[in-house]
Amino acid sequence: MDSNYYHKTKKEILDLPICYRTIEAKEIIALGENHYSVGNATFEVSPEIANAIDHFAGIKKEQTQIAHDSYGEQGVTNLRNFFGQAEVKHGKRLVLAADTVDKRIVKALPIKNTMIPPEAFFDFAEMFMDKNDYLPEKVEYNQVGAGGISIMLKPVNEQIMEFSPGDDFVSNGIYLKWNPGEINLGNYYERLICSNGATQVSEHSFMQANSPALTELERMLDYESISALLKNNLEKMLVNARLAIDTTASVRELGIASKILNRYGVQPDNVNKLLPYDQTREKYKQAGFPTDSHHMAQAKSEFSMWEIFNILTYFATHNKIWSDSDIRRSSLMEDGMTLLLRERDIKQYYNIF
Repeated sequence: MDSNYYHKTKKEILDLPICYRTIEAKEIIALGENHYSVGNATFEVSPEIANAIDHFAGIKKEQTQIAHDSYGEQGVTNLRNFFGQAEVKHGKRLVLAADTVDKRIVKALPIKNTMIPPEAFFDFAEMFMDKNDYLPEKVEYNQVGAGGISIMLKPVNEQIMEFSPGDDFVSNGIYLKWNPGEINLGNYYERLICSNGATQVSEHSFMQANSPALTELERMLDYESISALLKNNLEKMLVNARLAIDTTASVRELGIASKILNRYGVQPDNVNKLLPYDQTREKYKQAGFPTDSHHMAQAKSEFSMWEIFNILTYFATHNKIWSDSDIRRSSLMEDGMTLLLRERDIKQYYNIF
C-alpha cells in the first residue's frame, strides 16, 4: 500500500457520517422493546443493539424472554429500566454510535475508561510506524464506521520463517485493531506461497490501551517492550500450526468453521462448497452413526485442521465478494486463528514404540 492510498483510506474512514456519544447506564431509558431515550432524544434500535444494551446493563436474554412471556412489552421495558438504574459493575460506560445520514444507532459498546476517537488511533499507528520502521500493508474498516478499524503493518526488515519445506511466511508483521473502547496489538503473518494473511491478537490485557491519553499509548509504542509477547504469540501459533498439519479435523470442527463463514454472511451454497459440513454429517447419519455434537467431535472429516485453517484464511484474503478494505477480512483471519489455537477434538500423540 503506497502512502497516497493509505491517506486516502484514512480520510474515507474519518469522513464517515458517524457521531459517538458516551453515556452512563442510568442515562438510557427504555420506552419499549426496541425504543429508548437519552436526554431529549428518542430513538429505535435493532434487536442486536437492544441485546448489546441489555448485556451492558447485566440483563441476560433468558430474563428478557421471561419478562416478555409473562408481561409482554411493558414487562421488558420495566426490567430494562430497573437494571439500568442499578449500579453497573466497575462503573463502565456505554458508547452509542449513530449514522447521521440514516439517523440510526449502529453500535452500542461498553468501555472501561474514556472513548478512544478514531483520530487518536491513526495518530498512534503512525507514531508506531515511524518509531519501529513499519509501513501500512492494508487498512480495513466496517463500512458503517462503528464496527472497528484494523491496520496490518509490514516491517521494513522482514523476518522469514518456515511452516514446512517450501512454505515460508513473514513472521514479524504487526496488527493494530481499534474500536471506540480499546486499541489492540498483535501479530500479522503472511504466507508467501499463497499470499494468505492471518492475524493473531494478543490476549494479554496490558497490550490494550483503554484511553487516548499518551501515558496509556506509550507502552505500546516501543517494539522492544512488546517483542516477548509477540514472540510468545508466534511460538504458540507455530506449535498449533504444525499439530494442525498432522491432525484430522473432526466433523464438529468442520461445522464450527462453516458456522464462522455463515456468521460473516457467506451464502450457504458457497459455504458448502468450501467446507461441506452438511454433506459430511449426512454421510455419518446414513451410515447409522449418532450426529449430535458429542459424537461428531469423535468423527473424522476428510480435512486436516491445517486445510480448514487455510480455507478460512484464503477466503478472507482472496475472495471477490468483499471490498479490499472490508474489515470482515481481518476479522475472519482472526476467527480462523482462534479455531487453529483451540484444543483439538481429535488428538495426535507422539509414539516411540
